[in-house]
Order: sequence, then C-alpha cells, then structure tokens
Amino acid sequence: MVGMNPKKYARIIRFQKSLKLMQNQPESISLAQISYQCGYSDQSHFIREFRTLSGYTPLSLREICEPYSDLFTTPL
Repeated sequence: MVGMNPKKYARIIRFQKSLKLMQNQPESISLAQISYQCGYSDQSHFIREFRTLSGYTPLSLREICEPYSDLFTTPL
C-alpha cells in the first residue's frame, strides 16, 4: 500500500526515528544509544545505514545541517 516492500519501509522508518532523536536530544545522546533505541544491531550498522540513506555519516550531518522541522511535532 505504500509503494515499497516492508523491509525498505522499515529501514526508512528507523532512519526517520534516528533523525528525530538526533534533533530532539542533539548533545546528550550518543550514537550507540540512538542505534540501540532505533533497533539497529550495533553502532556500525547504524552508521552504514545512515550513510546509505542520507549520503552523510551522523556526525557529519550534525556539523553541516541545522535542526529541521518535521512540521508535525515541531512546526516552524
């Protein structure tokens, strides 16, 4: 119904959850904690998936990108 297989959909949802955690707690949460909370097997798996889906590692995205608004939980 969403136009992709369930595995790919789950990958995108986990990625979105990790972005939300990075935005809402940018300094107080480690990458290992994010990977655990989002269901990745370990931190390296999280970083690999993050790079595949965004083109950046989580730390490099934090450095170059300002916090975003998802327009659902934190409207501008």
